[in-house]
Amino acid sequence: MIEDVDHSPLLHLTTFGSEHRASHRKSSQSLQLDREIGAELFGILCKAFDFAATSAAGGDEARLIAAYRSNPELFRKLIENDEAAHDVVAMAHRRQQVDRFRRLLTDDDYFDSEVDASPGGAESIWQKFFEANPWIFGLSLGGQLLTSWDDRRLEQVVAGFSVSGVGKRVDALLRTSGRIRSMVFAEFKSHRTDLLSSKYRSGCWAPSHELSGAIAQAQGTVHRAVLDIGDRLQDKTSDGSDIPGRFTYLLRPRSYVVIGQLSEFIGEAGGEHQEQIRSFELFRRQLVEPEVVTFDELYARAEWLVSSPSASVE
Repeated sequence: MIEDVDHSPLLHLTTFGSEHRASHRKSSQSLQLDREIGAELFGILCKAFDFAATSAAGGDEARLIAAYRSNPELFRKLIENDEAAHDVVAMAHRRQQVDRFRRLLTDDDYFDSEVDASPGGAESIWQKFFEANPWIFGLSLGGQLLTSWDDRRLEQVVAGFSVSGVGKRVDALLRTSGRIRSMVFAEFKSHRTDLLSSKYRSGCWAPSHELSGAIAQAQGTVHRAVLDIGDRLQDKTSDGSDIPGRFTYLLRPRSYVVIGQLSEFIGEAGGEHQEQIRSFELFRRQLVEPEVVTFDELYARAEWLVSSPSASVE
């Protein structure tokens, strides 16, 4: 094997003639094969010697790899012009993101390394992750499709008649899709945040300080937004002018708190702690707003979306 001028591998074959010739043996003929030609030769050999039954899959893969490396731009154009191929690529990306979601939840060393590399701490890791993957919020939190208020970031400041300037900061500002759109708020903490604190009375466990604080924060954010903005917010263009007929409503807007994991309720022997489960479920189901969702519940929904045979890419 030798290298071409671009450092790609070449197979160099040389013949030296007969061993019985009078003169000293020397190279008489040479042939160099690159990856593309090698793949073609492999296909010819498979066909000539009936290797196709056992080697067709490997041969096809080798030829595809060689063709892609010889002209990757052409492959990209083919994919861009093929709607099905675009869906496959997009779904593959989402599966990769769900796998990263799983690692962030279950691999402590991986999550700690991400935190060490981020100046904002644990919550900023999730902030950035969900900003890069708004589809997880949009398809998982409710029955309606939720879209980010701003394509560039989920976190916004709610004040006055806009969502910029000094005001109440919300981790994720979204809105429903459809003819009538409504504003939706979300706050998220860390998957390591406790959902419950200590036992308050026999069989009753109190919500953790972080959970009750997050609920109060979400309720305050929604209340301030409704007071400042009113029932309806006019959509505007980049120059500040109104977009006719484009409004977002704030009529008892929905809100969510994403916090903790249900695995907190698994005991030392691997069994479920029924009193803790009952305390948590009764607490969150009696809340009018916000709705409390755990990180592992959000992950399970995202995993289902990319594993379901009927899953589609919006």
